[in-house]
Amino acid sequence: MKKYTNRYGDSYHFEPIQDNKLKFVMEGKSLDYVRFGGKENIPGIDYNDLGFFDPSGGPFIEIGTTIQGRKVTKISRTEEGIMLEIE
Repeated sequence: MKKYTNRYGDSYHFEPIQDNKLKFVMEGKSLDYVRFGGKENIPGIDYNDLGFFDPSGGPFIEIGTTIQGRKVTKISRTEEGIMLEIE
C-alpha cells in the first residue's frame, strides 16, 4: 500500500476495501479540519454522495480524480470513514 504525505507532513493512504472501493486513511490532525462539498447543481450536502473532500493540507479529492490509475466515481462519509468508489 503506497503512502503519501500532504503539505503539513501528515501521511495518508487508500486502503482497499473491495475491488472498486477504497477507504481514505490519514494520520495526524489534518482530518480534524476537513471540508466536504456537495455536487454541483444539487442543493445541500448529501454525505452519502459527496462532490469532494479536502483535508487541511490536502489532498483535494473530487469526483473524477484519478487514484492508482482509476477514477473516483463516488465519495461518501460513513461511520467507518471516508469511502471512495472507483472505476
